[in-house]
Amino acid sequence: MLTRALPIAVLALALAALPAAAQTAEPVVLYGCAYAPHCGPFPQPVGLYVSGVQQDGRYIALEDGSLWEVEITDRATTASWLTDDFVNLSWIAAPRGDFQYLLSRVGDLEQHAAVRLAGRRPGPGGEESPDQE
Repeated sequence: MLTRALPIAVLALALAALPAAAQTAEPVVLYGCAYAPHCGPFPQPVGLYVSGVQQDGRYIALEDGSLWEVEITDRATTASWLTDDFVNLSWIAAPRGDFQYLLSRVGDLEQHAAVRLAGRRPGPGGEESPDQE
């Protein structure tokens, strides 16, 4: 009986001496667009101010000159947004068709709208933006 328990005890001691893989002190490296603010076709700013709401909430113009088309089921929500409302622009994890971005307005009531980039407006003073030359 002792000859049977001895190999098991030796094996248990040998395994206990090895470092556990789950307890390594290496830092966790995160990859992918969810963790990089400038990943993808458009950088993600912290937020922007609304410079205009057009066609009863169908289009939202932001202070950087970008024009966003709102998904049809969110247009009643965005129709109530006002100039100078602050919104956050982020990616949608599960896009609705080609509406891959989310505008979030936080105030008395948090509101969200699925959007897609519809175009860019001229820069300040009515001149063309440098990226449109």
